[in-house]
Amino acid sequence: MKKLNDVFKTQLCKTIEEIEDNSLVEVVLMGKQRSGNYIDTALWVGIVLSLITFTLLMFLPIVFGDYLVYIAPIAMFTIGYAATYFIKPLGRKVIGNKRIKRNVEIMARAIFQKGEIRHTNSKIGVLFYLSFFEKIVYILPDKGAELMVPPEEWDKIQAGFTVVFERKDYDTAIIEALEKTKAVFNQYIPPIENDINELPDDMEIDF
Repeated sequence: MKKLNDVFKTQLCKTIEEIEDNSLVEVVLMGKQRSGNYIDTALWVGIVLSLITFTLLMFLPIVFGDYLVYIAPIAMFTIGYAATYFIKPLGRKVIGNKRIKRNVEIMARAIFQKGEIRHTNSKIGVLFYLSFFEKIVYILPDKGAELMVPPEEWDKIQAGFTVVFERKDYDTAIIEALEKTKAVFNQYIPPIENDINELPDDMEIDF
């Protein structure tokens, strides 16, 4: 994940402020590099490759030196572990969509709870959670916001964020996707006088 610069952060805060100025909704956007460490998967891949290598060395009708029998399984374990953990497309494929989606949802709901996004007076907090390794944007509205905005509009908002990780300039894509929500929230969750900003726009949570 490339480091998001100060220009992006400034633009992000400005965009969120504009959304909240034009509607009652409380928007929080957060991103994490991973929603899970998946070390167990990388370990299993390394172990399997190591065992396969050892088996081949032991049973192939070729005489291998003791040094190779010792070193090769260790090398294959290291390669398998590192490839699964650090090569993201390979890691996602090995881990599987079901586990990836479950981990992203668990992390998003944990942030929603720990960040007290559920504690807004009108239950109109909306979390946009970006998980970069998994390439998933999980949108979690509180029950008030979820009921006020029609399901088809939530589907459109989700579709707008789906393309974020398909672009190299995903920071720009994030801003563009957020800006598209402005009109939707203004229509279905209009602003009221003396509205108080209940959630910080630059919230950061460490787990």
